[in-house]
Amino acid sequence: MVQPIEEGEHWPYLVAAIVALPELVKFTASLLQRSRIGSPVPEELAGIYDQEESETALRYSFAKSTFGLCHTMVDLVVFFGFWLLGGFPLLDQFCGRLHLSTVWTGVVYIMLLMGLSQAMYLPWDIYFTFVLEEKFGFNKTTVATFIRDRVKAGLLAVLLGIPILAVVLWFLSSFGTGAWLWVWIFVSSVQVLLLFLMPVLLLPLFMEMIPLPDGQAIITEEAGEDGKALPPFLSGRVFYAKNDSAYATRDRRFTGAKVGDGLAVLPFVGGSWVISSGNGEKVETVHATSSEKGTQIAAGTRITFQLSEEVKQLALQGVEGQASGDPLVPAAANTVTAVCVNAGSLRTSLLSLANRLGYHGASIYVIDGSARSAHSNAFCTGFGSFRRICLFDTLLPLLSEDEILAVLGHEIGHDRMYHVHSMLVMSLAYFFVMMYALGHFLSSPALSAAFLAPEPKVYLMVIFFSIVWEPVDFFINLLMKVLSRFNEYQADRYSVAADKKYARLLGDSLKKMMRKSKVNLTPHPFHVFLNNSHPELDARLKAIRNYHEKHYNERM
Repeated sequence: MVQPIEEGEHWPYLVAAIVALPELVKFTASLLQRSRIGSPVPEELAGIYDQEESETALRYSFAKSTFGLCHTMVDLVVFFGFWLLGGFPLLDQFCGRLHLSTVWTGVVYIMLLMGLSQAMYLPWDIYFTFVLEEKFGFNKTTVATFIRDRVKAGLLAVLLGIPILAVVLWFLSSFGTGAWLWVWIFVSSVQVLLLFLMPVLLLPLFMEMIPLPDGQAIITEEAGEDGKALPPFLSGRVFYAKNDSAYATRDRRFTGAKVGDGLAVLPFVGGSWVISSGNGEKVETVHATSSEKGTQIAAGTRITFQLSEEVKQLALQGVEGQASGDPLVPAAANTVTAVCVNAGSLRTSLLSLANRLGYHGASIYVIDGSARSAHSNAFCTGFGSFRRICLFDTLLPLLSEDEILAVLGHEIGHDRMYHVHSMLVMSLAYFFVMMYALGHFLSSPALSAAFLAPEPKVYLMVIFFSIVWEPVDFFINLLMKVLSRFNEYQADRYSVAADKKYARLLGDSLKKMMRKSKVNLTPHPFHVFLNNSHPELDARLKAIRNYHEKHYNERM
């Protein structure tokens, strides 16, 4: 039976204090960040929010701050309590009763620790998704999608994590003091391989990636716009043209829908356009009807659909039980508005820009991000023939075609300036140093004693070393964050240099995305320095304007 720390045994306390120090610094930064919420907005950012939006953004920032502080405090208490009350050796005793080999005992031990960690995180994840994000109109995830994503992540961790972990522990158990080098070679090779496989195999497991098609697309408004409460399956949906008179999308958000069930916009009896179940081949269950008539819809046309009674009831259910006086609770909608955009033109323009900037061979995909969140993003991923340009579908109704091009110029800039490549090289070099240090601590009685373990078993030492390495990781991460912010400025300059009009367009895009995400416009500088991979918005906009004026020798 493992006993708690006895009086006079100060070594575990000393090591725990060292490990806790970076966490306390980050906690202090979060408190400072909270103190700045509601401060006067910099002149550069004036006008991003109107009065109502500003108040909502403040409430959102305070809610996230409270959530983060509570989460951190509970996690620290549980973690250090588990440590100092002998949780690590107790779990080892349990695994030892399974009478497995050293390698497989270690695999079970580490996987159980990971499982306990995920079990601790899950309630926070549920609250953040279905309470906090839901309240402020960001959550689009259904319970089924949430569960499916977590199950997939768990299976992936088992299918990939167990073999990798077993090989690592085998190296460490079999090759003595030189094992760290073999571990570094093996894990680095896997990491590089996964970078190639990520866009084509791993990302599609969690996100529906639709090749951006030619032709037109119809995009519905999002819930919350104009104070409307819409059922999730109609909010911010993108319907792609199947032909001149039918638009369809796969639907994962409709109540009772199976994966792959369809939703379509097409003309019905009398020529009126309807939103219907199905794949666009024929009208099935009608969810909304428009007074707009015809067999085609021109790009730029806005259509208002009247919701069916069943859909109105779904919208009402979404606001039932919420405080009616809460300004964040919208009224149930009677209509939904959609706009027709030229997806084919966007696709042609994106490919043309990519080729002009030397980003050859990329495919363009739209990610069904609106099935989970209203937040927007775009990124380039992969290498060589595995390159993909990825746009969240939430960007399409938010930004104009030219603004999306300016954002893509920034993302291509990361590739063309070799930011991904250099960060990969630095991460591999850092991992080399980390593994070298692990090799020297693998049989350390002092490290084992700090976690109350009677002997330095290989798999225990891997866990203990990763914990005491955190203070080193903290300082390295500070340097990486500084470099990341520098890279963001550099990618902005690359986009600005690509086209004279991109400075204004990129700035407008950033403002729109920040406004949509209800971002805190007055972050504390210490919090930014400690945590942010991107510069604060006002500094970034100033840098864009200054570079445009310098590069083109004209005022923006």
